[in-house]
Amino acid sequence: MSDSRAGNPEGPTAAPFFDLIRTDLNNVERSLQAAAASEVHPVDALAQHVLLAGGKRLRPATVILTARALSREPDADRIVTVAAAMELVHTATLVHDDVVDNTSVRRGAATANAVFGNGVAVISGDFLLARAVSMLARESDTRLLRTVADVTADMSEGEVQELVTTGEPELTEKAYFGLIGKKTASFIEGCCRCGAIVAGADGLGENAVANYGLNMGLAFQLADDLLDYVGDPAKTGKAVGTDLREGRATLPFLYGLRHASDGARERLLSSFANPSLREATISTVIRTLDTLGAFDHARKVAHEHANAAKLSLSVLENSAYRQALSDLADYVVNRDR
Repeated sequence: MSDSRAGNPEGPTAAPFFDLIRTDLNNVERSLQAAAASEVHPVDALAQHVLLAGGKRLRPATVILTARALSREPDADRIVTVAAAMELVHTATLVHDDVVDNTSVRRGAATANAVFGNGVAVISGDFLLARAVSMLARESDTRLLRTVADVTADMSEGEVQELVTTGEPELTEKAYFGLIGKKTASFIEGCCRCGAIVAGADGLGENAVANYGLNMGLAFQLADDLLDYVGDPAKTGKAVGTDLREGRATLPFLYGLRHASDGARERLLSSFANPSLREATISTVIRTLDTLGAFDHARKVAHEHANAAKLSLSVLENSAYRQALSDLADYVVNRDR
């Protein structure tokens, strides 16, 4: 399944509600550049390559917004440090994933492994992860490190689950949601939890934003998997039907397969995990899935999770930051890239 984790041409402040935290996000960018600097040229060059690729900066934004939604006067320096550390962890896992998947292009830009080679990419990813851990270790609250360790373990398990189920067209929906929960949603949940820790929130507030992050993360990945079939390649930076070609069974395919007649079912199965699929065949699969209501179903489920995320915010005080978190949940399911 696709994962929008780099190379968004709009940059980190594309969504209007990000303007609310523009100063924080700009400080995060400066912190990222400083943390990723290395005297070893290949490491420094790779780090700059992946950071300059940009991205939605969704994860540091959730740290910032949750911290500010839960505290009227949070420590701005701590917020930036933790937000930057979370983005470094995310970037490190992205570099590693591209090596494992043998990905050469992501969102229209060459991946680090394609430019620098697998060996340099893997070790430089370790470097970014170590820098993030170092930043968090300087924080007094050990819950931050524990949270990052837990969600990183979840992501690793999710990646392994995806690897071993690639090529399996009849994955259960329960297994699919378990996979995306670990691969994507757990980390966003962790970002929100870290924001709550920085804010000094009580258990009610921390659990509320953690639940928000989990549901928003599920909605994000569902929208991403839908875009793999219905997105505009000029905006998404990837060819339509990539998951189909590579044998990753996501919700639209699983729903369509479950509701297809014998003939349509055979067509879907014969197209799955076929890297030599022609564009005409992919178009036929997309029409079939659309007719079966697979895309409408995926949209519906994504919006259900987005709405559940917004409902979790009801225990927070009304503020511009709480509203921004609500808007962010809508944004992730309505985006076109």
